[in-house]
Amino acid sequence: TDASKSHSQAANTPPSNEKPKPQLLYAINDNPPWYLSIFLAFQHYLTMIGAIVSIPFILTPALCMSDEDANRGIIISTMIFVTGIVTYFQATWGVRLPIVQGGTISFLVPTLAILALPQWKCPEQAVMDAMNEAEREELWQVRMRELSGAIAVSAMVQVILGYTGLVGKILKYVTPLTIVPTVSLVGLTLFEHAAETASKHWGIAVGTTGMLTLFSQIMSNVSVPILAYRKGHGMEVRQFQLFRLFPVLLTIMI
Repeated sequence: TDASKSHSQAANTPPSNEKPKPQLLYAINDNPPWYLSIFLAFQHYLTMIGAIVSIPFILTPALCMSDEDANRGIIISTMIFVTGIVTYFQATWGVRLPIVQGGTISFLVPTLAILALPQWKCPEQAVMDAMNEAEREELWQVRMRELSGAIAVSAMVQVILGYTGLVGKILKYVTPLTIVPTVSLVGLTLFEHAAETASKHWGIAVGTTGMLTLFSQIMSNVSVPILAYRKGHGMEVRQFQLFRLFPVLLTIMI
């Protein structure tokens, strides 16, 4: 019968090796409209600015800086300014990845470990309150110089490893099974700081996480009808995937 023939043909057909194409609204070589690019860039800015600013907020208490210290603003401004310069260099003369080259939380774990050593622990609060402005400034600057030297030495080691080709040889033995737990542990070590910040208002923290998950994962395929103008046709109704393109922007607005 026809049914048995079709069943046998389907059974004898070799499985396709083609991987399913990712459902991207814009591929790597596509250019979104200019007006859409403005909102996408603004959303990317809102996504990365929190990660950049959070690093000084986590680091400054370990540098023996109080919450009222005006130098915290200088450190935050320096982070944002250097991020802009490095991103410009990377996008112009470097590998030209479409990303913001900002700070990384990977360095926070060894940084906090260094500052936890006995010689770098902060003095008692009563001692800090008795210090004048110059002494307080020297208190955190000497720790910052220690961290800068450690980062400079580690950067030289990375350059040597990359120049000699040792990284390629090491990667033969370093599999994703090794990398994934390491990255996960780096994030878990910072959970205390995230929980401390979220505990100031659990409603906002849980609501933000829930809405972001709802928009980006569950409602990503939901289309919203909008009015759009097309040259030669006038106004028309189009289906726009708002939740897939702007989950972060919508969450912050709400």
